[in-house]
Amino acid sequence: MINKLIFTLLFACLLVSGTQAQEKKRIEIEMRNNANDIAVVPIGADGLILFSQVMPGKYNFTKYTTDLQQDWSIDCMVNSSLDLSKYVYRNNALYLLFNRFKSPTYQVVKLNVRAGFAEKYEIHSLNKLEITDFEAMGNNVFISGKTRNEPILLHLSLLSKQTRVLPTSFKGKAEIQSMEVDTTNELIHVAFANWKNRENKMFIKSFTPQGMQAKTVAMDSEADKSLLTGRVSALNESEDLVIGTYGSRGSSYTNYSRGFYTRSVYTGQADYTQGLYISKMQNGAPEFMKYYSFTDFKNFFKFMGERAQERMEKRISKRKQQGKDLKLQYRLLVHDVIQHNGQYIMVAEAYYPEYRSNNYYPGMYGMGGFGYGYGMYGSPYGYGRNMPVFDGWVYTHAVIAGFDMQGNLLWDNSFEINDVKSFNLREKVKVSFDNENILLAYSHNGLLKTKVIRGNDIVEGKGNIKLSNYEGDKVKRSYTDNVDYWYQNNFLAWGLQKISNQKDEQVKGKRSVFYFSKVEF
Repeated sequence: MINKLIFTLLFACLLVSGTQAQEKKRIEIEMRNNANDIAVVPIGADGLILFSQVMPGKYNFTKYTTDLQQDWSIDCMVNSSLDLSKYVYRNNALYLLFNRFKSPTYQVVKLNVRAGFAEKYEIHSLNKLEITDFEAMGNNVFISGKTRNEPILLHLSLLSKQTRVLPTSFKGKAEIQSMEVDTTNELIHVAFANWKNRENKMFIKSFTPQGMQAKTVAMDSEADKSLLTGRVSALNESEDLVIGTYGSRGSSYTNYSRGFYTRSVYTGQADYTQGLYISKMQNGAPEFMKYYSFTDFKNFFKFMGERAQERMEKRISKRKQQGKDLKLQYRLLVHDVIQHNGQYIMVAEAYYPEYRSNNYYPGMYGMGGFGYGYGMYGSPYGYGRNMPVFDGWVYTHAVIAGFDMQGNLLWDNSFEINDVKSFNLREKVKVSFDNENILLAYSHNGLLKTKVIRGNDIVEGKGNIKLSNYEGDKVKRSYTDNVDYWYQNNFLAWGLQKISNQKDEQVKGKRSVFYFSKVEF
């Protein structure tokens, strides 16, 4: 819950690794209670929107200019029995989706960010839906998810308050990979991965804002190159570009120990990425389809230590001498495709799941305890059992690659990500452009991590920019760290922090704050 604004800091200049960054302004908001539903949304040159739950069933929306001056502020009452699920900003409107897992009731709040008023829509639809994505076009909302492991795509009309389940049936197993808004053709493209026996396809279904199916495109993969993900970008009225990852789909295991033995536990199905593909579609028909293995990239393995990289290169060389490709097992989170200077630029982040052991000794509790008992009194020795418990997604690095208009790989580079683990899998690395230079950035533990590249080359190595406030501030814990490109050469950083200060009398002691900062490069 927000209490009050407490600090505003101006013009703290920083110089790190040759990259001049100015934290032009920082605002801190004192936090006292649960602060899960608080965030900022950059809206380009129009400024930003700060929204927060000030009490159960009540949200506050505040608009700030690019100079972080308050423009307007309004309160909005929502259904207190529902939770905030997703939000998205489209065409001068901020849409928020509220729902509860076992409830068929949904509520959408549509905020007009220029006029400063909110509209509420309560709609009834499917229950027990596990929501994965949320998009909006005007007065129409699309929700993707799954129930009983089946893909579900909902269309909600805010004006008529009616919902429809859109066609998503396939032979075999299918998953919704992405939803992309196509402003050029006023369509929404939904990518489906489909498996039937050992056959793999990617389907792109396109819908009008009213939920009418406009077209379906089927993309076949080669025998040893299963298409795992796909992101669609409209080039013009007749051409679409699809960029994604290919590889294999298989079982995921993690090791755990029991007594003196180590065993592997099945943790579900996982997609293992081998490389990237790029396809250009002309009126729904493929014009070209090109594959690029990460083993052919110049910089994909640069995130590794020197010795580990040498070992990897030797393994790759050995397999290629045998006429084969080294099988990789990476998981990648693929971003939206960016068009810049006549190139298609793709960014993806590599990650893996981490598990911890949940240790207990069932024998200590005898026959009446939980788990297994060994005799009436049990034995606390030798029969310990370690059960794997999911402990978050660990990020390793980001890969960025540029393609020409014919789908030829022009260059690739990488950006190492250190010490980042999150229970919510989301895009961490953001990019901005300065002519031929590309700035990569992510935030972690009160620092903005940056790297500047130009094609295959590194212009400036990894740098750490402290998002400073008062002298003597020490970030004891960062609950969330976020950064996004804002406008021109400015980024917006925000998050929740617990800070300690023993030097400055104005803020001496400990404080818990939600902050947002304007950072200029």
